Amino acid sequence: MSDISANLSLPYLQPSQAQKHVTHNEALLRLDALVQLGVLSATVTTPPPSPEDGDRYVVPAGGSGDWSGQDDAIAMWTGEAWVFLPPRAGWSAWVADSEKTMRFDGTAWQVEVPDLQDLDLVGVNATADATNRLTVASAATLLTHSGAGHQLKVNKAGTSDTASLLFQSGWSGLAEMGIIGSDDFAIKVSDDGSSFQTALTADATTGEVNFPNGATGLATTDMGAGPLTTRSYAISRGNDLVANGTGSLGTGYNYPAAFVRDPVITPDLTAAFAYNGYTTGRHDMTEVIPVDPNACYQLSCLIRQEGLPGDFSGYTHEDRHAHSFGAICIDADGLEISPLHHARYKSGGTDSLTTLAAPLTPGDTEVHLTDASGWNDSDTEGDNLGLIIFAYRDSYGRSYDRYSRISGSAMFLPAGVNKTTHVITLDAPFPSAMGNPDDGSGTWPVGTPIANTSTGNAFKAVMDAQVLDAADTWYRAKGFLGGIDRSGGDEATNFAPGTVGIRLGWIPNQSLVSAGAGGFPDTGSGHQVWVAGASLQRSAFSLIDRITTGSATGACALLVPEPSDAFGNIQLVTAATSLTALV
Repeated sequence: MSDISANLSLPYLQPSQAQKHVTHNEALLRLDALVQLGVLSATVTTPPPSPEDGDRYVVPAGGSGDWSGQDDAIAMWTGEAWVFLPPRAGWSAWVADSEKTMRFDGTAWQVEVPDLQDLDLVGVNATADATNRLTVASAATLLTHSGAGHQLKVNKAGTSDTASLLFQSGWSGLAEMGIIGSDDFAIKVSDDGSSFQTALTADATTGEVNFPNGATGLATTDMGAGPLTTRSYAISRGNDLVANGTGSLGTGYNYPAAFVRDPVITPDLTAAFAYNGYTTGRHDMTEVIPVDPNACYQLSCLIRQEGLPGDFSGYTHEDRHAHSFGAICIDADGLEISPLHHARYKSGGTDSLTTLAAPLTPGDTEVHLTDASGWNDSDTEGDNLGLIIFAYRDSYGRSYDRYSRISGSAMFLPAGVNKTTHVITLDAPFPSAMGNPDDGSGTWPVGTPIANTSTGNAFKAVMDAQVLDAADTWYRAKGFLGGIDRSGGDEATNFAPGTVGIRLGWIPNQSLVSAGAGGFPDTGSGHQVWVAGASLQRSAFSLIDRITTGSATGACALLVPEPSDAFGNIQLVTAATSLTALV
């Protein structure tokens, strides 16, 4: 049998042992040293000069003096000498100066770190519970980086769940932000902790930000769903209806993408916009400008053609090309209005507008009219050989007088018009796309207004393929638009029926094509034309008269104010386009 115990090495009393009290007291000494073990330090390498009875230390590596060679042992002062107790693996001791627990792993003493993985609850200066498994009571909580950035992640199981930050007062939620019941980011507020109002949402797909309850100082939902404007944008209009017409925004905003902002060559404005080279058709401004088609407006812009070196005297206009400037009419659905939607053919001055004398159903090959005397029986142009049915309603359910998108071109031949029987024979069966949406079979009833389509120009031109008198000179092109054209004649100075807005546009270098054409030279892909000062303004003191007689019946005559040098006053004159050089 061993003389000492297996774990604490306590000495056993032996049979017939003398001085039993010595062995007994030694065992008690060891118990006193090792049970509920606490040491003063585990970093002091030199024995303190005046220890008190019972003081204990863990001797660190490199112990000196009486502790020499006792690394890792527990040193206890007995009042007369140091007693050294070698540790065993698993022993732990509370260290007073570091306020930490250390454990001997069989080789060395290590600071004991509790296992913090998969904890059920953690409370820091507070009590956690089953809902709030991490609870912190503190003046602040710091989460910082570890060498780079830092993310705080709040994860949810699915789209309909919530991942958010909730801000409370008196344990009542008053504000919340996050992805709440959807994947859209939202900020919500409450004054009672139960009923929340959404202040802001950011669409997860588009990033579009909305203010469902309006935003004081920004915009209410009554003001529309478009983007907010800036002060600079508002100022860029001046007292005009065209945004950035003078280039004051410092960008090409609102001008066509093919136009390059030029702050150097400019008619004393912030900037002009240059187009280079061959014609590529019409180029429109970005914004649609709302208008009152019953009023009169003045359209204008400045334009300059680049002069080129070389001899172009063999051409009528030398190195200058034709250009167009004007407006496109837009309906309530944002769709461009073309002559096919309102212009009517007139044969010998007789309007083709009439009504159906018999029902018209998709699949029919004949159209029976009340009167075909105004229909085209000679012209082979496709746009003059179509049908337009004046029973259209837009997406809002609104119907129009003399505007319709139920139309098609090249639907019959001149020989298919019988002005005696008033029957139009179609080239192909009447298409279902032009059928009556209010009838299951698409049938248009007797009496439905119908007309023969007519050619025209969707571009309300202020400059119509005009050539400037001189290169490297700024000119002002000016014209007027006003009143609604119900004549069917596609009047250039009237708004097309159905118009609620217009978009300004240009056809720059219209006559510049590769190899030249129409008496104009090929002046190259770098030949520039500049435009500037695009403008649309309400024309004050203008008058609009509806024409009631002649071939233009239904159109509007515009009378606009013009200064008179002869009389020294302002007179009302018939609206006309003009192209004048800047003084």
